[in-house]
Amino acid sequence: MWRGLAVAVAALLALATLQMGVATAQITTTIIADTANGTGPGQVNYAGDNWSPCTGCLAGSLDGSYHFTYDQGAVATIRFTGTDITINGVGHPNGGIASIAVDGGPPTLVDTYAPVPTSIELFHGVNLQTEFHTATIVNTGKHSTRSPGTFVAFDSAVVGTDAGAPLPAGFRSGLPWQSGTWANLLQAPSVTDAFCQSRGTPCDLANVYVARNSWTNIVEPSFAEQNYAGWPGRLVITVPPYPEGQGNTLATCATGAYDSYWRTFGNTLNTTGRQGSIIRLAWEANGNWYEWSATNPTAYINCWRHIVTAIRSTATPDPVMSWTLNAHYSQNPPSHNPLDFYPGDAWVDVVGLDNYDNYPASRTYADFTSQANAVGGITWLYNFARSHGKKFGVGEWGVSSGAGANGGGDNPDFISWMYDWFRARASGGTFLDEMYFNVCSPGNVGSNLNAAPTATCVFRNPKSAVRYRELWSRNIGK
Repeated sequence: MWRGLAVAVAALLALATLQMGVATAQITTTIIADTANGTGPGQVNYAGDNWSPCTGCLAGSLDGSYHFTYDQGAVATIRFTGTDITINGVGHPNGGIASIAVDGGPPTLVDTYAPVPTSIELFHGVNLQTEFHTATIVNTGKHSTRSPGTFVAFDSAVVGTDAGAPLPAGFRSGLPWQSGTWANLLQAPSVTDAFCQSRGTPCDLANVYVARNSWTNIVEPSFAEQNYAGWPGRLVITVPPYPEGQGNTLATCATGAYDSYWRTFGNTLNTTGRQGSIIRLAWEANGNWYEWSATNPTAYINCWRHIVTAIRSTATPDPVMSWTLNAHYSQNPPSHNPLDFYPGDAWVDVVGLDNYDNYPASRTYADFTSQANAVGGITWLYNFARSHGKKFGVGEWGVSSGAGANGGGDNPDFISWMYDWFRARASGGTFLDEMYFNVCSPGNVGSNLNAAPTATCVFRNPKSAVRYRELWSRNIGK
């Protein structure tokens, strides 16, 4: 029924346009049925086990089928590429209120009550860019006074697409953003490449960390640059503002006392051919676990500015400087607002975030969205970057089996939600990169997706690994 109607409407619109003598783009329509279960484009994913296929289904539904739920917080995610979408559902005597949004935008509340079961249009979104999108249907658990229940149903989605418009250009990974991984304790390109081969697409980036025990190991050529000599991707070099455990301080750094070391670092980028690297300087200073934690925001800001100025004085061209926070709660500065130690637009190129499924975990899509929008969340910080004309990057992210009750464990939905977040912002000009932090050692976040278990590799996340491969495969989104 819907297929015939969509084709007929498209044909009539095209005929009318030709008769009026107005040129227009060719629009094609595709149907996403409720039974197209999956996590790829043109599919719908039902989070959890609280969506059920209908029995004795409504005669007017597409293919005589729909999925429904009565459960508060139940989410159906529709992934599609197109310029508009119409989402169809079922009006019902027990109809509840659904919340529907595209790409994490403002939600539309829809009352699905009807005196008798009937096909209804839940949502119509238009004027979308021709790229990958996600639409979410959430059961709010609420209903109007007319209804005694919280029934919400998804029947089908009709997607309209300008057939001649290309998708955004991609990178080495084949994705429309730069994607990579933490380079591992061995700092070995072979391990980086093995991770990305396991997901089905090459890495654009390798996140490498210098040692933090001496100035020599920080600012002069070290394994971070030397091991990756000739590697075709881009390096993201994570560096502290000074060596740990030697009495160095932000206050001393703020006087310019360490500037000569950082001029050396700029020359190291030149001699190793890594001037185009992204430099994650003095990362996660909103926590309380590093010596450079921003207990004194003014000292942190002035230290950062001295370092960036010194690096730029010797590196040619300038590298990309990333100011990176840890997601969610900020132990520092004392105000608990990390923007209080933002170094300033003139000294920052990228605003970044390390975002794991922990402290707190995202056990539902509502959790994920709420945390993303809250102070310290990924959407909150992305909006800050955009308002300042800065790029935005996710330098570390992953599931978290190692955080115990404070982590989401093997949570494939977190993988999907992060992917959807990336895809929704891939062509906006602000989102730059993301790097999965793949680690399985005891005492760490336990995000491992591909390493085999050993005495020192104790965390595995097989369900998340399957989801990650499905979504990051070269064929996804093409």
